[in-house]
Amino acid sequence: MATSIELKTKAAELRKIADKLDEAARALASLDSGNGSFFSTAIATSQQTKPLEFGDLAKMSGVDAIERVMVDADGHPLSKPDILKRLKARGKAIGENTLGAYLSREPRFKSYGEGKWGLVDKVYS
Repeated sequence: MATSIELKTKAAELRKIADKLDEAARALASLDSGNGSFFSTAIATSQQTKPLEFGDLAKMSGVDAIERVMVDADGHPLSKPDILKRLKARGKAIGENTLGAYLSREPRFKSYGEGKWGLVDKVYS
């Protein structure tokens, strides 16, 4: 039976794969001329999904909740106060010091300078 750490590691790997697939789908859609083909329809449908709402992060681990907030940040790195605000709005209470520890120790997070944090495998504009 898999341990909690193994499951979390596997979940992080699967999130990375999903992000890469989303990027590939967007790239394919950009190659499409927007004539209503399968690719443009699939992308339009996938973009209609909304981020999860209030309370959706309450049962997640702190690290997973932070990652979810960053995934839903529309490709922008976030400041610590902004991360805390978004976590609280979605039902997850994490202290400022705990957030700092998670961000600095967890390999899936990276500092992008000027107090902004994001995901390691994302390219921010």
